[in-house]
Amino acid sequence: MKKFLLCFLLLLLPILLLGCSKSVTLEDSISEITKIYFTANTVGAKGNISVGQREENYKIDGNHTKNCDFSLISIKFDELLPNNQIIVDISINETISQVELDLNPANHYYMADLGFLLKADDKVKISYNDFVFDFENASEKFVIDYQEALSLAKEELKDKLKGYYDGKQFNGEGYLKILTEQGGDDENLFWVFTIVGKNGLKSNVVLSVDDGRVIVSD
Repeated sequence: MKKFLLCFLLLLLPILLLGCSKSVTLEDSISEITKIYFTANTVGAKGNISVGQREENYKIDGNHTKNCDFSLISIKFDELLPNNQIIVDISINETISQVELDLNPANHYYMADLGFLLKADDKVKISYNDFVFDFENASEKFVIDYQEALSLAKEELKDKLKGYYDGKQFNGEGYLKILTEQGGDDENLFWVFTIVGKNGLKSNVVLSVDDGRVIVSD
């Protein structure tokens, strides 16, 4: 009888495990989220630093994998430089080090990831030749923070979200970033939330950082 009961339990175990499998939601599948956003403008150049979490193996393919912390520096000069890499001095709370930035040919920004999270109140300065970037936390002035932006974006896309679920399993990944738009001398900032599905579906919503108003939804 004991042997029979043991065999029965062994046969039942896989069924129980399948029945208790954890559901995967959109919130479990955020492959990039910007939480803090620094900006700096100087004569002849501008810069920003996005701070948050993103995939270690960053690939926009609808498959979410393990996240890591990031602080992505992006600097653009009004006139193109002849270098594909530049080395800058970076001061974080008066501790100075050097960072190599690589040119992104798609947008002409020099970029590098510090590999750790900057804090909202960190004092960050970058120097390169005669260019000095004094960064300030622009996201402190946002009326809509990253949590509210994510909530508003989900509400806007709620009907489309159904197409990314298979039962309780979300088959895709989400990205919450800052979108910049240059207009005259003023730089306008927006939240942009993108969903990419394993099935090829893609959805976007752009929100105002000032009031959460939907600018674009597709």
